Amino acid sequence: MGDETFVRDLKDGDYVTIQLVIRRKFGIKDYRNKFGKYFMLEAGDRTGNVFIKYWGRDVDSTEQLYESLKEGDVIEVSGNYHGGDSPYLSVDAEYDNLKKIENYDASKFVQASDRVDDVMNEIMKYVEQVEEVHLSKLLELFFSSSHFVEEFKTAPGSVSGAYAYIGGLAEHTLNVTRECEALSKIYSLNPDFLITAALLHDVGRIESYEIDTSIKMRDRAKLLGHTVISYNMVEERIRQIVDFPADMRDKLLHAIISHHSPIVDNVPQRIRTREAYILFYADMIDLSLKEFEMEGEEEWQYSRRMGREIFLG
Repeated sequence: MGDETFVRDLKDGDYVTIQLVIRRKFGIKDYRNKFGKYFMLEAGDRTGNVFIKYWGRDVDSTEQLYESLKEGDVIEVSGNYHGGDSPYLSVDAEYDNLKKIENYDASKFVQASDRVDDVMNEIMKYVEQVEEVHLSKLLELFFSSSHFVEEFKTAPGSVSGAYAYIGGLAEHTLNVTRECEALSKIYSLNPDFLITAALLHDVGRIESYEIDTSIKMRDRAKLLGHTVISYNMVEERIRQIVDFPADMRDKLLHAIISHHSPIVDNVPQRIRTREAYILFYADMIDLSLKEFEMEGEEEWQYSRRMGREIFLG
């Protein structure tokens, strides 16, 4: 069945029926030695991508099919799989072997963490660990909401690259929280403050993305950025807490709004506290080390974050 087959399952020489989402469209071309047209697509699911070579017959029907397809459409396609250095599916138009479908399981196309429940359990232990009354109340306003927890655990950490999958935000947040707790002990800083900052530094990402067959950034996140959205969400809940200390509020909001400042020019504020500096480096360490987990056939891969090739072997 097409809805039960994944790209990772394909083997050279197989004739398969598979559901894929169109990632890219290439141009439509004329055959060189005969009448007719063909085109290529790149399509995939959560396990990988594959090229599709569609061998058209009738010119008009091939052009109509090509024009009807757009990136993000889900298609069911049947064809012969050719492995090798540039694997592709060869699809013959004669038997209506490529068609758009409307009913599909979106989770088939977006990668998801298989350990997010364990991650959330550990995050909740950190929430319960914070003793300072105002910070504890602030975390409670977030994590006692089942709606927030569900959004948090299913949110990606980015559109592409590190943590670009369902549950990525929770995994990243947990790692940053672990690092901040450890560094608070090394440098004799308030662990409750740094744990809270780490748990909340990226909460705006739950409002930053849309997930269907791919992860897309919402217009609001493009305009404001996730740090500003996080700042606003935390500041709104702080206002609900009676007598929340002003200096604690300002330092916490500063850490959140500045946690990308050494690497991004257009941030609202530069780092000015030890706690904000630790949060920045904990965030950077985790995101950078995650890139060493990139999958690929080559031992060396280019890291956009670091601006150089990194060794994955």
